[in-house]
Amino acid sequence: MAKVVFISGQREWVAQVLQEKAPSEDFDVAWIPRKAPDAEKLPLLHEAEFLVLHPAEISPDLLRAAGNLRLIQLLTAGYDKIDLKLAAELGVPVATNGGANSWAVAEHAVALLLALYKRLPHCDRSVREGRWREPITGFNTYEVAGKTLGLIGAGNIGRKVARRLAAFEARVLYTDIVPAPDIEEDLDARRVSLEELLAEADIISLHVPATKDTYRLINRDTIARMKPGTVIINTSRGAAIDEEALVEALREERIAGACLDVFADEPIPADHPILQLDNVVLSPHTGGHSYEGWFRRAEFAWQNIQRAVNGEPLQSLVPAAAQE
Repeated sequence: MAKVVFISGQREWVAQVLQEKAPSEDFDVAWIPRKAPDAEKLPLLHEAEFLVLHPAEISPDLLRAAGNLRLIQLLTAGYDKIDLKLAAELGVPVATNGGANSWAVAEHAVALLLALYKRLPHCDRSVREGRWREPITGFNTYEVAGKTLGLIGAGNIGRKVARRLAAFEARVLYTDIVPAPDIEEDLDARRVSLEELLAEADIISLHVPATKDTYRLINRDTIARMKPGTVIINTSRGAAIDEEALVEALREERIAGACLDVFADEPIPADHPILQLDNVVLSPHTGGHSYEGWFRRAEFAWQNIQRAVNGEPLQSLVPAAAQE
């Protein structure tokens, strides 16, 4: 019987979903909370053949102790907190969730944008506080129609954002090392350089992993190339934005606003200056969380584990370049 260990920072019902989705009785599934002491995790990891993680993190010591691993299966899209080099040295492949949360994140990105454009947090407060329409002047809410969306990263999530905003009659530009011919054909999206995207986009949506190439990709220099009405959306990784530079630009109204689900430090510090701005909409890294998504993540994880058992090629493996 194959031993599967799930280390989870989520509520117990997420573990129950994973256990219930097991394809057969040939798998022995053990769940342990992320906050449990390493001493409690070690006995399970000594026997584990498959390790499922959410969030995607495990200490090097625990990883070395898991000497029988055949796969580390993440329920997340991100993998930046895994010691990929060590995993490669140990001969353990690492796989992401295969885009299982891409629907949730794409919808969240659109929701953040609409909340900012329509000033929904302000409207909600005005109604509750008896200040009917007070924040709405008729000149401080906006439409998506006619705007240019610039995707930085056109993977599973980015392409879904493009499809959703194209339905709002937005024009789509994207930059990525890999072409996305489906949205080029279906949406008339155009692949451009980062420089052209920064200059033309009204809405810039980030969909990138945390790598040395994407670290502080949005910084003083790149912000300086944007139009004054630009809105930045980040539902990928906080490290992709220089937050000090972003706060400066927002304060000085050199760009119009920002919609952020991720931050350099999480939870965000209570004294972070971005919390004092009213041209931002913020959420606590919940973009990928949805009821439907947990079942989709579990199903993908089991499909990959079954492939490993059957000696079939694994899906959604972390690219070798990320392990360097």
